[in-house]
Amino acid sequence: MSIDHEHDEDEDSRESVDSLYKNWEFMHSRLRRTGDEVRALHARTTSWHGPEPRYAADWAWIMQAFAREVTTAKRSDFESLILQTTELHHRGTGVLNPDYGPEPIPSPFVRRMPLNQDEIEAKRHQRQTRHVLAYQEHIRLCLKHFVTAWTALIDGCLICDWEMIDDEFPKLAQLLEEAQRAFDIWVSLDH
Repeated sequence: MSIDHEHDEDEDSRESVDSLYKNWEFMHSRLRRTGDEVRALHARTTSWHGPEPRYAADWAWIMQAFAREVTTAKRSDFESLILQTTELHHRGTGVLNPDYGPEPIPSPFVRRMPLNQDEIEAKRHQRQTRHVLAYQEHIRLCLKHFVTAWTALIDGCLICDWEMIDDEFPKLAQLLEEAQRAFDIWVSLDH
């Protein structure tokens, strides 16, 4: 009878590991999809998708989609990914094997426009293409930087690096703020 009991425990343990692994894999892929979505938005802003947009309204949908992706990001999702990774490691699945795991590279600091950039632009009282192009490029760089920070954040979680959350997660909101500021100034130039 004790032999059957041990067999049942092993089977239950295996099922719980399988279930935990499926949940971990689902969370990991869901987070990766967000990065893929923003990467696709960035690609839509490149010139190979067509001529440079003349008006900010041409990119309004990109900014809305970017804001939607950023606001769905929750710190708790990344903390949960670390906790699930740790649990899988303790159950002997090999998820923290250094030969197969990611090697996260921290993203650079967020490039910020001067706080009074909207005032500077308003004082110019002119619409010059080079100014519009500067704001377009700033938005592009914010999207690209978001993907880099997002990837570093996920990769850091997959090796249980809590400091990566502290370093990278705040950048996500900063990048949205910067992109939105650049977009708002671009909109003001269109009027």
